[in-house]
Amino acid sequence: MSDSLAEVLALEAEGLLLSAHDRAMAALAEDPDDAALRYRATLTIARAGATGRALDLFHQLRLHAESDPEITALGARLIKDRAFEQPTAARGPLLAEAAQRYESLWRRGGAGWHGVNAAALHMMGGDNARSVTIAETVLRNHRDSGDYWSAATEAEALLLAGRDLAARRALDEAEARGGSDLSARATTRRQLRREATALGISPAIVDALRIPSVLHYTGHMPKLGQDDPAIEALIAASLDAAIAAQNVGMAFGGLAAGLDILAVEALLRAGVTPTVVLPCDADTYEAASVAPAGARWVPRYRAALSRVRMIQLDERPFPDDDLHLAMAARRAMGLARLHARHRDGTALQVAAWDRVPSRGSAGTGADVAAWTASGGQSLFLGWPWPRNGSADTAPEPRRSAMAVLFGDLPRFSALDDEGLARFYEGPLVAMGKALDRHPATYRNAWGDAVQITFTDVTDAAACAFDMRAALELQEPPIHPRFALDFGPMLPVHDAVQRADKYSGRAMTRAARIEPVTPPGRIFATEAFACEVALLPRGAGLACDYAGRIPTAKGFGSLPLYALRRAGFEEDMA
Repeated sequence: MSDSLAEVLALEAEGLLLSAHDRAMAALAEDPDDAALRYRATLTIARAGATGRALDLFHQLRLHAESDPEITALGARLIKDRAFEQPTAARGPLLAEAAQRYESLWRRGGAGWHGVNAAALHMMGGDNARSVTIAETVLRNHRDSGDYWSAATEAEALLLAGRDLAARRALDEAEARGGSDLSARATTRRQLRREATALGISPAIVDALRIPSVLHYTGHMPKLGQDDPAIEALIAASLDAAIAAQNVGMAFGGLAAGLDILAVEALLRAGVTPTVVLPCDADTYEAASVAPAGARWVPRYRAALSRVRMIQLDERPFPDDDLHLAMAARRAMGLARLHARHRDGTALQVAAWDRVPSRGSAGTGADVAAWTASGGQSLFLGWPWPRNGSADTAPEPRRSAMAVLFGDLPRFSALDDEGLARFYEGPLVAMGKALDRHPATYRNAWGDAVQITFTDVTDAAACAFDMRAALELQEPPIHPRFALDFGPMLPVHDAVQRADKYSGRAMTRAARIEPVTPPGRIFATEAFACEVALLPRGAGLACDYAGRIPTAKGFGSLPLYALRRAGFEEDMA
């Protein structure tokens, strides 16, 4: 096994599917013929829920030409996953194709896990008798190899055969054998929950396979000279207890003086390496969010910084607003939700605050409000110290956080004057009518490019879907590229156009992402994907990881996501 593959497998087992995918893709740049790396690159992104991207990679990386049964089974799995992204009434043909592929693999090679997949898909397709027959055959031929997958396969076959109690015992055995491989547990949990629901059995059966929770932590900074070491020890003890009680295995948050640093220290004591999201460079952050609480917090900040995973955003302080801090906090919350989804686990928040609402866009009160508004659980620790901050009325901010939609049409530059006339009388009219149905705060176009802002990410997404549909109905169909971002936007006056408009880094990012978006697709930044993750369940949107992609004009490589409508089943998961 190569070192690169070993690194990918380790990240995958830890539940860091996006990192595992990125590492596999980077290794393939040096060794594009490595079949094992091609397989892991596709499997990891499939396990993260990005079925469309995984299907693209399955063909781009030539996996469809491989004869290895495990790789062939991945093709069947992707068809199955695609089926469950469709409305129930439209799933039948895809379920039947995936079932046929798994059953063919099972009959040729005898692997029990191929058989139970075939049985499950027949059951989902309405042929319960065939499902039970295959499941019983798998059980008769099953030979326990002593590993996790052997016990998990037996549990699934027992469930499909109608032996619920025996299935629960087999799942207990699988859990005992699972070790630290969270990705394997997550795969089994999703599969069995779906099957249990279809069979009328409580989906809680999957709880035998335990997944550590993902934590978002938030809390106040103490006033200078007001932090009492004895009280600090009590807060630290409360954090230790909460981390243990909630079985925390991953965490996201900031690194400000006070609760943030205390939480990071508690997580490190528990053996959990948190991911710290900073809005700007570490020195600027230290000066604004650590040093004002007192010199004793600075060495602890620096010591913690060397032991955590860090994400540094492209945000800077701006006069009279705290949006740079709000963007970092919302990114941390959204990432916690996204990673919980990938691991099939629970995301929760621990908050140490005085229950006083935030004065601006950032702060513990704003974090708790955002988390709980989307149905999240927040554990309240209280806050015994005087908090850092002013009681003065906050000034009216000049900037606002907005969603940005940037779009462009392929081959526009090749149009002659007759083609341009048809464009302005046809496709542009269709785009304008679609846009009229959505509450944009700003709209602009030049040539075939459009830039639009919205106060709400759901409006931006709906507009993108609507404009794409309008263009695909043109004759001939047009497949646009749309890019979405979310961030602070500044109202400005354009003296050349004599027009009021909005400007900001989010607009620039969206413009650099649009050229690398495949025609007909809608790509979004991680900031936008995190906002989608913070929407209430049932919002009908999902963002699937598309990879770390180089953007246009040397803007750098960014983690990008493909936006799609989510099915009812995913919303309720």
